[in-house]
Amino acid sequence: GKGMIQHKRYVRNVVWAFDENLMASASADGVIQVHRVVWDGLSENVSLEKVETLNLLGPVEGLCFHREKLICYARGTPYLLYFDVKENFKQSKINLNKGQAGYAAGFDEHVSFAVMDIAAHGDYLALATDTSRNIIMEFETGIQVRNLYGHKNDGFSQPKIAWSKNGQYIYGNTQEEAMVCVWDISGSTIVQKLENVHTQAIRDLCSSHLTDTLVTTSFDKQTNLWFAGSE
Repeated sequence: GKGMIQHKRYVRNVVWAFDENLMASASADGVIQVHRVVWDGLSENVSLEKVETLNLLGPVEGLCFHREKLICYARGTPYLLYFDVKENFKQSKINLNKGQAGYAAGFDEHVSFAVMDIAAHGDYLALATDTSRNIIMEFETGIQVRNLYGHKNDGFSQPKIAWSKNGQYIYGNTQEEAMVCVWDISGSTIVQKLENVHTQAIRDLCSSHLTDTLVTTSFDKQTNLWFAGSE
């Protein structure tokens, strides 16, 4: 294949839009590059066509495609950025303070946490933060409907988050233990811990939107597949 994506700083995120054949990569200098992947599905020839370059105010921590939007979070900001793929990447903002219960006017620009990972499912987003708190929020409005606790992820960790296929559960890591926490969203409680496989903390995880499969990778240099449907 041909085509290479060049960033000036190291890449922090790479995400894929399945229905648009778009790939977005984000780097530590706040630059997001969006490319269209051109492939006939049969040959070995794959090429990349640059579609857009976006410049954010800080390092890009969270990145996700959902419903023709590219959703981003830049460190040091109090909002999520939505870029409309169908309208020349027109920008809109979701303030992370206004969606919280007990919101008080005048605190719109306050930054109390960083969103380190973003995952989407239907009408909702799941946000992994660096304050030992995972958030479930409405995609359209930004209203935060659940807070998930019981794990530990601070500013020195790599919080990660993913949905189960049916949208009932959230998977997330915790910095001090080699396991995945499973939250039941309706009750906001941890109902299971996937452990005794990795020997060091989990640094990334990804779930399939087609099957009940979860993939985890760890500082122990292992990658494991979990099949939730077999339980």
